[in-house]
Amino acid sequence: MRIQKINVGPLQVCCYIVTGNVSSEAMIIDPGADAETIIAFIKDKHLIPKFIVITHGHGDHIGANAGLKEAFPDIQICVHEEDQDMLPYPAKNLSILAAFYGGITVRSPSADRLLKDGDTITIDGYTFEVIHTPGHTPGGICLYSKNQENGQPPVLFSGDTLFKEGVGRTDFPGCSEKKLIRAIKERLFVLDEKTIVYPGHGPSTTIAEEKKYNPFVTEET
Repeated sequence: MRIQKINVGPLQVCCYIVTGNVSSEAMIIDPGADAETIIAFIKDKHLIPKFIVITHGHGDHIGANAGLKEAFPDIQICVHEEDQDMLPYPAKNLSILAAFYGGITVRSPSADRLLKDGDTITIDGYTFEVIHTPGHTPGGICLYSKNQENGQPPVLFSGDTLFKEGVGRTDFPGCSEKKLIRAIKERLFVLDEKTIVYPGHGPSTTIAEEKKYNPFVTEET
């Protein structure tokens, strides 16, 4: 598996472009902004983008959806069913809060595929399981792939659910700190501790590191 991270937008969202080692299929996770940069990378590498997977519907994670859909009409925008209404409406995806999103109002095309917990997405032989982790938004998800080759550890794309020594904000409409912490402890901390975590902002980490060092999710909470 090959993972390319491109930091996009004023909040430096981690947009990931995931490919395998055989075909040119690609999955784009959280293209929050800078569509031209993402498109240029895809064309330069001669990739065939199959899916845009949105870990949650906030404006800073969906800002390039429209540009990518225009450039690649066959690409499927995928989002959890509970966040689908956030895509086309700035008031719901919070991009209407200009000070927060750098003054850019975001309207994304509607989803082509609605996800739910336990669904899978496959790219070039790699299967990613959808793990529903509500709390930052009602439809927040993570993507987990354990079928790595050559003994490589599993990978988790955690969106704004789990960061390196941090967690997603819970002071927006639809948020729930209780649900977020429960989801992390019951759905993520039970994964293989060697799992590499690729968050929606900031550097990567591992499940083991977060179980030990994350001050927001301790064994005592």
